[in-house]
Amino acid sequence: MSEDELSGVRRHENVRIPLEEDTVAATRYEPETDGPSPALLTYVPYPQQDSVTYGAYDPLNRYLAASGYEVVVADMVGSGASTGFVDEPFTRREGAEPAEIVEWLADRPWTTGKVGMFGKSYGGITALDAAAQRPDGLEAIVPIHTPFEGVRNAYTYGGLFEFLTIGMDWLTLMQALDAKPPSNPNPAAMAAWRDRLDRLPDRDPWLFQFLDNGPHEAYWDDKVIPVERIDVPVLAVDGWRDPYIEDTVRYVDRIDAPTRVLFGPWRHRMPHRGRESAVDFRRQVRAWFDRFLEKGETGAPDLPKFRVWTERDGGGTTAGEWRGLDRWPTLATAEDDALAFALAPEGLVPPVEYDADPGAGAVEETYEFDPTVGPASVDPYGATVAPPVTNDDDARSLTFDTPTLETAVELTGTGAVSLSLESTVADPTVAVRVVDVAPDGQGRLVTYGVLSGAYRDGIDERTPMTPGEPTELSVPLAPKSHVFEAGHRIRVAVGSSLFPAVLPTPERGSFTLRSSPDDPALLRFPGRRLDRVAFDDAVPMAPPDDRLPTTPERASGSSSWVTAREHAAGEARVEKTDELRVDLPHGTLTREGAFEASVRRDDPGSASARNELTLTVENALGTFEVCATSRIARSLCRVRTEVTHDGEPVFEQTWTR
Repeated sequence: MSEDELSGVRRHENVRIPLEEDTVAATRYEPETDGPSPALLTYVPYPQQDSVTYGAYDPLNRYLAASGYEVVVADMVGSGASTGFVDEPFTRREGAEPAEIVEWLADRPWTTGKVGMFGKSYGGITALDAAAQRPDGLEAIVPIHTPFEGVRNAYTYGGLFEFLTIGMDWLTLMQALDAKPPSNPNPAAMAAWRDRLDRLPDRDPWLFQFLDNGPHEAYWDDKVIPVERIDVPVLAVDGWRDPYIEDTVRYVDRIDAPTRVLFGPWRHRMPHRGRESAVDFRRQVRAWFDRFLEKGETGAPDLPKFRVWTERDGGGTTAGEWRGLDRWPTLATAEDDALAFALAPEGLVPPVEYDADPGAGAVEETYEFDPTVGPASVDPYGATVAPPVTNDDDARSLTFDTPTLETAVELTGTGAVSLSLESTVADPTVAVRVVDVAPDGQGRLVTYGVLSGAYRDGIDERTPMTPGEPTELSVPLAPKSHVFEAGHRIRVAVGSSLFPAVLPTPERGSFTLRSSPDDPALLRFPGRRLDRVAFDDAVPMAPPDDRLPTTPERASGSSSWVTAREHAAGEARVEKTDELRVDLPHGTLTREGAFEASVRRDDPGSASARNELTLTVENALGTFEVCATSRIARSLCRVRTEVTHDGEPVFEQTWTR
């Protein structure tokens, strides 16, 4: 037990929580209060001994503890210093375990019996799943940047493998964490780690599990959270630049309980820490739990159903406005508040104008697959870069532009692009990007959709297209709120790739896009034309409460994102690197990651990635190094993990498929 440096919060390490078959390791932040307090739980597979309690989560943990809450951060069974082993991720046990911990916390003499849950990404998954289990004592949750279907941690809703964020980045991290020793060693934690190492060789790496099971496979059946069972209040949070914005829209729509939604310009980061438009998020989380765990009148439920950031001045994060909406607009609910643009020979035009022009003609454009499109449009989380300029990708796509806008156009909601395509292959990748083109000609991505032709009717069933026959497709676009300013243009870019975000079809080929006045291809979205850009539904949003630090005091790091194009070979490459150091009372943790992907224009099947992540733990037992590497390609996948202790081998294993 140690005294925290700020606000009198006491940090209890090496807490052991009994479950039926395992023991969960946790850190408890004890508030400086008289008598019992409500408890808040985070349950994640990211080690609470270092990266969560001294890294990214610590500013929120400490803020909530300083506000009078018992905050408990627990290692998921099979991770960190907990016992057990995970054969497959995202099964329903990941809700049953934290639900049992909630009931344990509710019975502690130092709690009031009322418990909340919060967490980002995986921590949001376990919060949703625990709430669906309906444990006694759970009163409210705050999931942040969270999918709710296990398949979405591998594939998009369009049926394509999440190559960059999952295959390269996250799975390499989890591979390393599988073998990482506890940062703060004790006999129980070390025994759990050694047991996990003994069992690793007999389990297929998660990468292989994901690649071997397409989105329609039975493997994913027990990995769907029944969010419709959730009956506690939910504050749902996500960002336009996060992969899971559509997931949040979907799960909120299914929950029959009080919900409020916050959509900002963020990547996969906490809203009080985001470089882009950081807000007073921690106070909002506290107010949510105050309302439902303390039964105080904080006004939290009186917030608008949706609070959203509407981008201005071409997009990105530097200009915009916060607004309150009573629902999230979709094409099904927008009714008259929807706009449509037809893809015509002269560009994007209103459908009525296209239909009324007797000399308009038809579009019949054949596009040769180009798998190198994407690096100028992908905005990776984990790398602090400005929103990219899309022109390089646009030049390699079929593009349709509006004339220069005389008045502004607002897009707020979930739109779609409908296309008629004749493909030479049975499963083409269809990528559609909506771009804001500034007066200087630079384009910035607004929203996008990427679809596997074989999953055009949904990911529950795979139905290949018939080569040579026209096929109607509707490509859903990611939710967004954006203003195309007067003087700008709206661009639709159609291609066959969004590399390296997703793996494109491995086949060479082409598709022909057709659009005619009587059967136009259409961009449609909820929105309106604005004579002037002013919003009656604007809402206030305070800056972060900085009385306690918003960034971890013990963690520091850097990242980079490099894109390159080798013109002679027609190859596109991306490289992402990151470094992190966490100074711990019991030692240090360092992370060094390097991820590289490439694809040749003449060979979509050449898409491949090389990934390496090294975790170094220094503590009283010496220096441990975990090196996780993977090679991902259509023809070969190889995963290797090595662990050393003071330079001596402890574990080595290579898996190949």
